Amino acid sequence: MAAEGTNNGVKTVKDMPLSGKDVWYFIQSVDAKVGEPALLPAHQTDGSTSIEGDVTDEQTKMGRVLAPGTNEDSIEITNYIVPGDEASEVIIKAKHEGKQVKVWRVQVDDRLAKDEGDHKIFPAMFGYAVVESADLSEGQDGFVECDSTLDIIGKLVDGDFPLTQEQVDILHKIYDYERPGEKTGEFTDSTETSGK
Repeated sequence: MAAEGTNNGVKTVKDMPLSGKDVWYFIQSVDAKVGEPALLPAHQTDGSTSIEGDVTDEQTKMGRVLAPGTNEDSIEITNYIVPGDEASEVIIKAKHEGKQVKVWRVQVDDRLAKDEGDHKIFPAMFGYAVVESADLSEGQDGFVECDSTLDIIGKLVDGDFPLTQEQVDILHKIYDYERPGEKTGEFTDSTETSGK
């Protein structure tokens, strides 16, 4: 007698996809003192995370044999250079000096946030990285762009990244509202540091 088939059903998720604008990359020098803030590369335009690695792939008389190999994760960040952008300076200096950098990939989406006291935590991946390259490109009519490739030592590690609402707001806006006559001069970027 044939065994009856089993139907365990299916699992689906129907919601808006995670937006690329809600994924942020943060950098820190390995020389940073304990308690120093993470650095946000200015005007990030693009980012990608590659979860890669070799596999052992052999042919035998019985067929193909596959086994997991080493991890080769990497992160690529593209941003426009702003004078005083410490994050880009950290990456370039690390490349020149042969030092590592710390990098975080953070999904800043309220659907994923969890409360932790006076701030929220967001899903993140973290790794120590060796800077493979930091390519600067300057076109006559465009902005100076930095495209950095960071090769992760070992593999990216899952965790969470703390952000206050003030810090989240800084990520999503260029300047604050002001009333007439409150300030003088043109808009320029300025370094904003939001504490703990």
